[in-house]
Amino acid sequence: MSDRVQTATLPELFEARVRVSAESVAVVCGEESLSYGELNARANRLARLLVGRGVGVEDRVGLVLPRSVDLV
Repeated sequence: MSDRVQTATLPELFEARVRVSAESVAVVCGEESLSYGELNARANRLARLLVGRGVGVEDRVGLVLPRSVDLV
């Protein structure tokens, strides 16, 4: 295993998975599912929203959501 893989962050590993398997199912909750590409797009939209509201890299954010694909 290369040093880069051993020191990769979770976001880096996730982005790598999206590049390889964007259409593969990443999350299933009940009847709803999201592909890695869809999950990545939703995560990026949320990140942009939070940054736009002043949330920084080390800030903590609490989410209150029902159990669903959106919780992931």
